[in-house]
Amino acid sequence: MPAKPQSERSVTRTYRTAIKLGDDFITIEETITLPIDADDQTVQQAVDLGWRIFRSQREAVEQQIAHIREQHAAATAITVRDPDAPASERQRNFIASLQQALGWSGEKLAAFAHEHGYDLVALTKGQASAFIDELRRVQEEQQRLAVAEERARYANQPVSDKQRNAIQSLARELALDAEAEAQRRFNVTVDQLTNEQAAILINDWQARQRTGPTNKRSG
Repeated sequence: MPAKPQSERSVTRTYRTAIKLGDDFITIEETITLPIDADDQTVQQAVDLGWRIFRSQREAVEQQIAHIREQHAAATAITVRDPDAPASERQRNFIASLQQALGWSGEKLAAFAHEHGYDLVALTKGQASAFIDELRRVQEEQQRLAVAEERARYANQPVSDKQRNAIQSLARELALDAEAEAQRRFNVTVDQLTNEQAAILINDWQARQRTGPTNKRSG
């Protein structure tokens, strides 16, 4: 099978979490896909957008669940049924799903369980529920760190040619001295800007560009 052209090759990153509701779980995920030759600014914007959407979805679901719990707490308290009974197949499947999402081997999962006082072979429903909560906390922290690392990696990259061209174009349109603005804002030349600093300038100037005509008409 012939290889895909460079323009059709892509990289995908998925953010995934699960919210527990009694014995059941609601899984939320958000996936971003970019061409393999995407520039640094495009990647950073996509990562930020994907993370914001993912967090908004999770917060919305958590708020809905919290509201349900408040409304029905007295009549239908959400608890694990038969907490001393053996862990259910659904719970064990979900533990396996979280293990896969974390990229852990069976040995690492067993070591983590032992460290937190759980016997994977003899898990009860109540223990499995608590263990899943532990795994979810690790997963959320892992995702938070991954996003922070990606942001830092792209933020510290040198200004790209696309960003440099955008800065020069916006500066001409807004009658600004790009070099003077870079020195004033970041104490560097345009060529010495980082990806993040360039993105800040571009975003600020694009916002000024959008409001410019309105200000002129009102003046």
